Amino acid sequence: MKARVLVVLVMVLATGLDAAPTRAEQSCAHAVVLMLPGVMWSDIDRAAPPAILGAIEDGSSGSMSVRTISSRTSYSSGFATVGAGARVDGGATTGGPARPAGSKLLEPDVPVAGVGELRELASSAGYGAEPGALASALGAPVIALGNADLGKPAPATVGYGRWSLLAAMDRSGTVDLAATSPRLLVRDPFAPYGTRTNDRALRRVVDRALGIRCSVVIVDHGDLARADQWAMATLGSAASQREQALLASDELLGHIRSKLTPEDLLLILSPTSPAWEPEAHLGVAIAVGRGFTPRGTLESASTRRRGIVTLPDVAPTVLEHLGGERPPAMNGRPFYSSSPGLDDPMREAIDLDRESVFVDSLRGPLSGAFVVFQGIVFLLILALLYPRERRGTVAGKVGRPLEIAGLAVVAFPVTTYVAGAVQGHELGPVWFVALLVGIDAVLVAATSLVLRSSLDRLLVLTAFTLVVVASDLVAGSRLQLNTVFGYSPIVAGRFTGAGNIVFAVLGVAAVMTGALIAHRWAGRKAVLGVVALVFVGAVVVDGAPQFGSDVGGVLALVPAFGFTWLLLSDRRPSLKVMLLAVAGALAVLGLFLVVDLARPPESQTHLARLFEDATARGPGVVVDTIMRKAGANLRVFRSTVWTYFVPPALLVMAYLLYRPSGRWQRLAEAYPKLRSGFIGGLVLAVLGFAVNDSGIVIPAVVLSFLVPMALLVHLSMEETTA
Repeated sequence: MKARVLVVLVMVLATGLDAAPTRAEQSCAHAVVLMLPGVMWSDIDRAAPPAILGAIEDGSSGSMSVRTISSRTSYSSGFATVGAGARVDGGATTGGPARPAGSKLLEPDVPVAGVGELRELASSAGYGAEPGALASALGAPVIALGNADLGKPAPATVGYGRWSLLAAMDRSGTVDLAATSPRLLVRDPFAPYGTRTNDRALRRVVDRALGIRCSVVIVDHGDLARADQWAMATLGSAASQREQALLASDELLGHIRSKLTPEDLLLILSPTSPAWEPEAHLGVAIAVGRGFTPRGTLESASTRRRGIVTLPDVAPTVLEHLGGERPPAMNGRPFYSSSPGLDDPMREAIDLDRESVFVDSLRGPLSGAFVVFQGIVFLLILALLYPRERRGTVAGKVGRPLEIAGLAVVAFPVTTYVAGAVQGHELGPVWFVALLVGIDAVLVAATSLVLRSSLDRLLVLTAFTLVVVASDLVAGSRLQLNTVFGYSPIVAGRFTGAGNIVFAVLGVAAVMTGALIAHRWAGRKAVLGVVALVFVGAVVVDGAPQFGSDVGGVLALVPAFGFTWLLLSDRRPSLKVMLLAVAGALAVLGLFLVVDLARPPESQTHLARLFEDATARGPGVVVDTIMRKAGANLRVFRSTVWTYFVPPALLVMAYLLYRPSGRWQRLAEAYPKLRSGFIGGLVLAVLGFAVNDSGIVIPAVVLSFLVPMALLVHLSMEETTA
């Protein structure tokens, strides 16, 4: 650290603190990261800041997923994540220097407060993140500029707002050079908290920072964070203050751009969602410099989704531009430019944010409504069928509405993906829900009108679900982004490929389709081959890096499908066979890993990244990943409505398959292939629960298919018996 500071001081003395040298004397590039806390693309559209609009024209842009570890990203978390190149929670004791400011406007060797808490949080999170990894990986000086204190002086009860220190510090918690003192502020009774940034002073330190050769400069104007906090305190009524703060940052951006050359890198980004908004939002990301196409679209290997990047990608982008080597602790990947860009990138980004917020707001209520509807169906099953069982009569007319309800449950997951082709936020909640109900009703009505057998109707619905989900995975997962049973760029658990619920839907649809095919065409020579093709195809689209890239899915699907296929072929699986199935899952996963590693870095998935991390940092990375997923399983189990669904679903399924007494044995005689499907589906539910971090949600989704099938089989057996 001392040697590093000495190098910085030599650079400072060589260039002088009072007069920046001409750019002709410099022989290396700069990197500047301008932070826009709480800014959304809709803010840019409304205020039309000229310098930012010019940067969009001259560079590439996209939406920033600001999610770190907590559901809402704080200032400390956002800035610390930028400096770590990995998700970090910022804690409560950060945000300022660990010593009083000295007499110099640009202070050397500034210690940052709260570093111990940062390290503890990073260690407990299990991502292997190292706060300060960016500065430690650079040979160039890293400089923090800006002051977002909520007053002059900063209020003691709130603390400092020197967030740029967290992005610029190295692993020891020290910043090479910083200008974050109250001298950057002036009193203004019309500004939030009576304080605003002294723009002349901030421009002066920017000039000095860019006068240091090869410097990396992290800039936070300060007014945006104060306006964001003020808007939260006034319940969002500070629109004019937020716009003024954005325009002040834009003026600073114009000054910065006048000092940069085409070889320099400029990143403009939102490190946080608006604090005053009740829902989390996507932020702004713009990159200008060598390699970024004018009017291009940003992307990264972290998302593999055009127009979306993440906060952990910022540090690797800076390192790549300056020729630095990305340390293993950084799990982000560099931005790159997709060309050609979108027709109207700002409008696309605004629509993406609105759709993401809209679907996120409905995901919980709709999932709850789906569970409640199934609960009502369970009650109707018991209320209508149990008394008839006691009297020894068959379901008769009551069976028809129960069958329709069961088919509606099976059709709902694929309905949500089909509805993903529509912009839900343009419809609004009422019409969007009506659209879901309408699609579901059309699917059930179409199968009911065309087909006579209830099991044939079920086969068509499960096969349709399988085809839609598999086709979407092959086509780039477009129907899964921002859907009720898909994933969200705001939540940022996954951006492409097969999410956990998609895996469950795909897996159980494949099991049921295979079992129903084997039942429908029992005795045909080719039927087991067809079922095998269905299972193999599902594994490929779920696990291949080009499609689903689902590690946990492969580990669950291969043994579950192997077990089911053996049962369908009238063979009894042994322990040896099951061990071979597990070994087969690992072999398939290894094959997908080889394929993934052979792909270009920007196309590689988390499977290749996990392998690289394990190679660089040892097998402890895999252990940390497993422990993190186990912790996530436990959190989901405690918090989701699906937890309350599984026990009654199992009880109703057991009632349908075992009552009256002897039904399970008659099922084995009359519907042996379907009984094999039930067993295979339960195996899939257990394995999916064990290897995925969505926990109880996986068996709950599987049971949403198995219980309706049990109902239809129950009713079919009554009809044949009668």
